[in-house]
Amino acid sequence: MELIASRFIGPNQPGDFRWMLESPDYADAFFIFNDNESQYLEHLRHAQGAQSCLPGGGNAAIRPWQCRTPARAAGLPTGDQGGYEYLDDHVREIITQAAARAMAQAARVGAQRVFYSGSSDPELIGTGIFEVAPDVRRFAVSALRSALPD
Repeated sequence: MELIASRFIGPNQPGDFRWMLESPDYADAFFIFNDNESQYLEHLRHAQGAQSCLPGGGNAAIRPWQCRTPARAAGLPTGDQGGYEYLDDHVREIITQAAARAMAQAARVGAQRVFYSGSSDPELIGTGIFEVAPDVRRFAVSALRSALPD
């Protein structure tokens, strides 16, 4: 499985996760979107919870795909009511858990490629709506890489 940073540069082209999910060129792909912690946790509790299946802003527009069968997307918390302002044990734990869960789901559906929101710095997850601390953004990419199956 290959982990790929994908930068959004405009609608209806590579980098637009919603467009990519509908394109046959990405039928082998799984997508990780930046999620709100509360909606991520609701999805864990209820699997198909009302809020956890609604489209969000930015790349969370693909949130409904985590509720489809087979799931082709998973959320990775980057904040809640704003971005995480610092990297603490709670943030490390939830990001590590979400990354492992997402990679396990990608493996279950036989994904060959896993896309996440990239930025101009390959070590930082891309963000658009929330201001997320750089150490959190760096940790998110590291957690995704560490969770890749062998």
